[in-house]
Amino acid sequence: MTAHVPHGTAAGSAPGAPPPAPLPWRLWTVCPSHGTGFAGAHPADGPGYLRLLGEHCAWAERLGADAMLVYDFWQALDPWTAAQEVLARSRALEPVVAVTAPLSRPATVARRVSSLSYLHGRAVHLNIVAGARGTDLGLLGADPTPPDERQLRCAEFAACVRAVLAGRPHESTHYRVHAPSPSPSPSPSPALSPGPLSGRTPRLYAPASASPGFDAFAPLLDGCLLMAKPYDRLAAETARLAEQGVTGGVALIVGIVARETSGRAREAAVAAYGGSRRDALLRKLFTDGLTSTQHRATLDLAERSEWHDDCLWYGAGRVGIDTPKLVGGYREVADALLRLAALGMTTLVVDLPADPAEYAHVARVLDEAALAAAAPAAPAAETGRPA
Repeated sequence: MTAHVPHGTAAGSAPGAPPPAPLPWRLWTVCPSHGTGFAGAHPADGPGYLRLLGEHCAWAERLGADAMLVYDFWQALDPWTAAQEVLARSRALEPVVAVTAPLSRPATVARRVSSLSYLHGRAVHLNIVAGARGTDLGLLGADPTPPDERQLRCAEFAACVRAVLAGRPHESTHYRVHAPSPSPSPSPSPALSPGPLSGRTPRLYAPASASPGFDAFAPLLDGCLLMAKPYDRLAAETARLAEQGVTGGVALIVGIVARETSGRAREAAVAAYGGSRRDALLRKLFTDGLTSTQHRATLDLAERSEWHDDCLWYGAGRVGIDTPKLVGGYREVADALLRLAALGMTTLVVDLPADPAEYAHVARVLDEAALAAAAPAAPAAETGRPA
């Protein structure tokens, strides 16, 4: 559990001051792509991108985040290069790097994880994906895998990465590896198994999926990534994941737009994310050939309604590419997060904001959530509801 440093509070506060209130989840942020638009539609130059990344890393650590999710878009910066820069520009952030199983070799991935961890003394985690758009895989020369076997392929990939890091042989349908651990450290890497983070042991994540074969993949994971959904849907999905053997809980990805009042927050959300003709085009290009069940569910919910559960907003021009957003007053968004945490959310992934200045508002939400989580429950007689 990561301690939360309240907004405006320095990490080294005055002696005798009470410690910052803890939050009931780990906190991650998202690594910016190499441009201001999806998949590099408006690429920044190298120095400009590195300055932007440094700003995002500084805010992540100020908020109390301990990891940064690194996506893999073909026309954006290579995720391993981005992960290296995250490690170089932060004190404690651990990258969670997206790897597309059909495009990657487990031994190569294990070596990269081991090398980066050795150099920086921090764990490097993996987000193992099957590929959101099946058409892209063929264009990039991926090994052919029928759509109904892609999750099984991911399961083999995860098992092989674990085996290679531990120096164990692995044989399966797609992989046969007999190699010592690639760790450059004096002692071999410890055997990997799902469980609490310890030392520099990498953790394996994957987007939750309703596709065939995910029930074989789920027990190999330390947690699943879920896009935010209405409460009832999220309750059903987290229950399904628990039945499938995901023991590490859910890393919930959600955008946050918060202000002093709900009205101001909605105005800010529409101004920043209301959409343009370019957004509409990018959304169409992204959704053509889409196979990800997570993205499909988001698009389906967006077509049904712009608002769900009072403050979960699906009206952004790029929803489906981006995750939906909690939009409202600081306390309203904090209460929504706490309600979702009770369903099994162990990690909150704050989606990439339109502007780094938005992190100050996220900090206000986290302050409210920490205070609410620490407050004793009101007696039923005072609230009129069960405590």
